[in-house]
Amino acid sequence: MRTISIDLLYFWADEQDIRVVFSPLRAYNTGLLGMADVKRRIIKLDVSLRTMRRLLKCVLAHEIGHFIFPPRPGHIRYHSCSYINIDHDERSNIKAVVHQDERLALKWATSVLMPNVEFNRIIESGNYSVREIADHFDVDPLFVRFKINYYMLRKPKTRWRDLIKKT
Repeated sequence: MRTISIDLLYFWADEQDIRVVFSPLRAYNTGLLGMADVKRRIIKLDVSLRTMRRLLKCVLAHEIGHFIFPPRPGHIRYHSCSYINIDHDERSNIKAVVHQDERLALKWATSVLMPNVEFNRIIESGNYSVREIADHFDVDPLFVRFKINYYMLRKPKTRWRDLIKKT
């Protein structure tokens, strides 16, 4: 199986006229590793990702996912104002919209980086650890955990211990 490379993700971004830039996002205590500005067609990635190849690949794919599933009204305000500064009446609605938008982008990214057919074959064997699956797909283990959670939503009564080998 051939994995999606960082170069291919950059190519996809370039083909869609999306500019990718590195910026010190974490310096502002945002906790963000990436930001997609769909209107300006820019993806900002934290400079720390330059030294973390797998995480860079995952974050870049996630941010491209925001261009495929553009954020709905309230999403940007939520991130720019922070959850605390939003009016109490708006909190639950905006928070729900943001979580849905983030899930759509994340689901797209995990599907591109770990195609469902190959992932299902691996996970159903139950003989792999999270680290081994991450190595197989050349992704960050956090993305494997997200993908397993999506898998478990489709298969009720599935337990982690039935899917993942203990290490």
